[in-house]
Amino acid sequence: MTRNKLIIISFLLSLPLIIAIILPTRSQFLAHEKMSSIRILDRDGCILREVLSKQDATSQYSQLDQISPWLVKATLISEDRRFFLHKGIDPVAILRSIIQNLTHRKIVYGGSTITQQLARNILNSPARNIIYKLIEAFFAINIELKLNKEEILELYFNYAPYGNQTYGVEAASHLYFRKPARDLSLGEAAYLAAIPRAPSFFNPYRYPGRVQNEQINILTAMLNCGVIDSVAYGNSVKQRINLIPKEKNFLAPHFCEYILFLIKHEGYRNIGVIKTTLDLRLQKEVEKILKNNIKRLERANVTNGAVIIFDNRTMEILAYVGSVDFFDPFIDGEVDGVRSLRQPGSALKPFIYAIALENGAIAATLIPDLPIHESTFGGDYTPRNYDEKYHGIVRLRTALACSYNIPAVRVCGKFGSEMLLNRLKKAGFKSLDKSPVYYGLGLTLGNGEVTLFELTRAFMVFAHYGIYKKEHSLISIDSTRCIQKRKPKRIFTPEVAYIITDILSDNSARSPAFTEYSPLNLPFFCSAKTGTSKDFRDNWCVGFTDKYLVGIWVGNFDSSPMNHVSGITGAGPIFRDIMLLLHREKPSIKFAQPDKIVHREICTTSGESANKYCDNTIDEIFVAGTEPKTECQYHTQEEPLSGILNSGEFIKPNLQNKSDFVISFPDGGDIFKIDPVLRKEYQLLKLQIQSCYQLKKVIWFIDDELIGSVPFPYTINWQLSPGSHRIIAQGLTQDNIRLESLPVSILVLEISEKARNL
Repeated sequence: MTRNKLIIISFLLSLPLIIAIILPTRSQFLAHEKMSSIRILDRDGCILREVLSKQDATSQYSQLDQISPWLVKATLISEDRRFFLHKGIDPVAILRSIIQNLTHRKIVYGGSTITQQLARNILNSPARNIIYKLIEAFFAINIELKLNKEEILELYFNYAPYGNQTYGVEAASHLYFRKPARDLSLGEAAYLAAIPRAPSFFNPYRYPGRVQNEQINILTAMLNCGVIDSVAYGNSVKQRINLIPKEKNFLAPHFCEYILFLIKHEGYRNIGVIKTTLDLRLQKEVEKILKNNIKRLERANVTNGAVIIFDNRTMEILAYVGSVDFFDPFIDGEVDGVRSLRQPGSALKPFIYAIALENGAIAATLIPDLPIHESTFGGDYTPRNYDEKYHGIVRLRTALACSYNIPAVRVCGKFGSEMLLNRLKKAGFKSLDKSPVYYGLGLTLGNGEVTLFELTRAFMVFAHYGIYKKEHSLISIDSTRCIQKRKPKRIFTPEVAYIITDILSDNSARSPAFTEYSPLNLPFFCSAKTGTSKDFRDNWCVGFTDKYLVGIWVGNFDSSPMNHVSGITGAGPIFRDIMLLLHREKPSIKFAQPDKIVHREICTTSGESANKYCDNTIDEIFVAGTEPKTECQYHTQEEPLSGILNSGEFIKPNLQNKSDFVISFPDGGDIFKIDPVLRKEYQLLKLQIQSCYQLKKVIWFIDDELIGSVPFPYTINWQLSPGSHRIIAQGLTQDNIRLESLPVSILVLEISEKARNL
């Protein structure tokens, strides 16, 4: 016998002793670090998603008594019928495998016991050769010496591979059937028992027929062994296996992605179970509402939407729907509409009006809704209302409730975009990271990009009497309760927040723009604001009651415009459906009024305290000390204003005031150049007038020559002509009173093509 053979024989003889010394003890086996992936749960403990662990596999430890007895029996029949008779190695099974493999001239049966398979899974053997087989066998014997059969079975079911990066029967049961392992039926148990033998070969998603055939083989073996009777066999064979599609094996997908982002951002490590604030029942209802409403809007080129719902008292996230269908690539379903940057349109207007209220304005302040020309970083522009009309002089309440653009721009112009931007940042708008000059006054009309998450959360400021605090999405991590650490901060005074809330809930005030029976007219108290971005690319609806805070976005992720779908026709009906769902058992109640809020009856025309001659009055709210001190000056016994006012929103005309009828564009001293290349018919100057009167028409003169007479909106195009020019406009009121503007002088230069190219 050679020296090398002696060394090998000595090594093999001493191998059991060496392994017995280095292998884990009984306590180490039972107290092993259980391989666990991250499980994301809803507030009631329902699994939303199971995420890959450090071992790149999903697993969740389960006690033996938490596993269906059918699965235990099916696995023993399939893998190791003599499990309770052998001590880790089954000589009978090994002899049978040798005979079968020789007969088929290939490996068709391994002969490994459940204990040997457990040893292989624990050791994670990198190869399948004789050396590793011997090591696994010795390891199996060691396991049998230190653990009883029930403990071995429990470990096996938690280490066994079930395909698709899933280890352990609990994770597999949730992956394939979305149910705990203890609830598996006989048919489902036999189905799962077929997989561990060859997880790739018996992959349910790739080869469902193979798994079903093996399932029947296992059921047949159970029948032949007397484990089940013919009735149970027949029922199980007929049972339909409702395999959860691979792409839909987790719920609330965008919310789960957000939670994983949050966990990483907060620096959490080595965690197993995350219990969130999400209400899965509500989530599913909201998903249905969104899908049904988007289907209704298909013909208007609307493909997507997003919803987020907060508990208004705790700011817990209750529902989070990032798109209509996460798994639909044709609508970019994986994009998260809750956290995507989009233009909010008019939804930011409440913030500039809140600033105005804190700086001396009142809900009855009169604001001109008349033509205005503004300069911005991107160039000059003339803001227009959604309905392409001017509404004269309107009260602040009406301007905000009806979402008129021009009054909002005027208010922003008074206080500046810098003040608005600073306040928005305090309210959590981190996405608004450009300078105030970049946004200009258009910031109040939503020319900056924000997320639905930010916008909805910011409305909490009005729902919480001016207080901003962090949202809450985590209840506990590994049974340790998550505590909100950030302190709330005040953004507006309680009185200002209450007035904004009251205006946004005033259906009468919004009726001129949205009609009395708009989707925002709910049968209970609710404050809401819509928004529509330029060219109908986005529309929004954000609102709240005493119980809930809801935000909706509707649009297309490819930024293609919708066919005239606004916030009131797109997001509005979805908002209404969700609010009715949320309050179907108990309606909301109106917010408690702060102590410093007082009521006064005012004239709807003048905004001043009503007198006995005022035809239309309303009860208005004010911060104590800001209420009107004088009575209405426009309705008097001597001169009732009804014959002079053109509508309930106009101030009494002062025909001596030249600023009441002026040319708003161009400005005096402007210089224009004629482009020698551009066709002349394209080089037009749009003349615009600003008037506080309702006019029949405006007549335009250039160099005392009549160029045209036009009705509302009183603008006219004039083709540029070289030289100095003098522009005058004349207007005719409804009472046939003639008005004439101050003249405006401009200079038009003609440049050569050579000079143009310099």
